[in-house]
Amino acid sequence: MSDNSAFAQALHNFTMDTAAGDAIRYLTDKGYTLPQIKDTISFPAPAEYIEKIMWDRLVRSGKVLFEDPASRSFAKDGDLIPSGSDEIVEHRDRYGHKSFLRVKKESPEEMNFSPEDYVSYKTVWVLKHAQEQVSSLSDRILPKVRSTGSHRDI
Repeated sequence: MSDNSAFAQALHNFTMDTAAGDAIRYLTDKGYTLPQIKDTISFPAPAEYIEKIMWDRLVRSGKVLFEDPASRSFAKDGDLIPSGSDEIVEHRDRYGHKSFLRVKKESPEEMNFSPEDYVSYKTVWVLKHAQEQVSSLSDRILPKVRSTGSHRDI
């Protein structure tokens, strides 16, 4: 019976990520706060799910750091996207013909953030322009909680 519940949970996670995950990540990158994202997306995603996706995106993009930005080392940090990683992107031409392109993901090192761009916020370091987003999540997510990036965390 546990196999059935594990499958049901995996199916639920897949459905949620397919329906709303990319939209939440996109809006997070655009600087939207939790209430703004909840009002914008058309799929009825629970606030806890939106918080988890937002927090994971802010950490992985390098907008939230767990160590002092002056002493950060992006190459050794497993939570951040390693430089040189590739992503496969689907592309459709004007006739609807599907093809796949390999593109390089932008790593936090390539974003040219300097230590002066970060401010200390409770126990984490946050980019100044992302401070409003983190403050909208601060009552709900503990800063020390890290996601493994697995679909099983959701």
